Amino acid sequence: MANKPLAKPAIKAANKPLLSILVPVYNEEKTILRVLHKVTSLPIKNYEVLVVDDASHDGSKPIIDKFIETFDRPETTIKAFSHGKNRGKGAGIKTALLEATGRYFIVQDADLEYDPVHIPLMLMRAVEDDLPVVYGSRFKGRLENMPRANFYANHFYNFLLRRMYKTQITDMHTCYKMVRTDLLREFDLTSEGFSYAIELVSKILRRGIDIHELPIDFNGRTKKEGKKIGIRDGLDCVYIMFKLRLSRNI
Repeated sequence: MANKPLAKPAIKAANKPLLSILVPVYNEEKTILRVLHKVTSLPIKNYEVLVVDDASHDGSKPIIDKFIETFDRPETTIKAFSHGKNRGKGAGIKTALLEATGRYFIVQDADLEYDPVHIPLMLMRAVEDDLPVVYGSRFKGRLENMPRANFYANHFYNFLLRRMYKTQITDMHTCYKMVRTDLLREFDLTSEGFSYAIELVSKILRRGIDIHELPIDFNGRTKKEGKKIGIRDGLDCVYIMFKLRLSRNI
């Protein structure tokens, strides 16, 4: 049975948050404080922020702990969790889903490539139209500082996905994937690293669920600045795409 649509995106649904925002962190001491300030100051009446430190060995965790200790904004809840060893973004999602209470769930990377200003706009669209999934597409918005190799690789991945699933999606690897939390739990994601994005989009499309895209801005960073995706991740992406498409049960 489909969920009943909410009347307005600014509604405060009893004590249950409208949105859960995961901030996965791994060695982001240069940007994490700015991200936390931005993500906890959004014009949303009732939401929660779940920070998962993925075994950082720089100064990220003390910064997070100090921020939470002094944080005081009644309409926003923030909690922090830690992994004993580095496991990847997919593992961060698993940890956050154990605690998430929001109607919708989204990831906000800690490196400031994505501006949280887009999150309320995506939430408004999801709530007003009662959409189970909304993606923010970098290729429909303002794209800056994406290395040429990454640009063409992303277009290649999306081309393969469109051919495999007869979809019109333009950005399967966007950080901004807003998914209804109960649905995300049903998918029971097994991937712990970069490949979680392929597993998620495959399970969404094989369920026959439409992915609605909205344009977002993106300002990329280099490996020297901390970018962690490499050639091996790209090769794994193609392999996993074919593996999941041909699998009978995912």
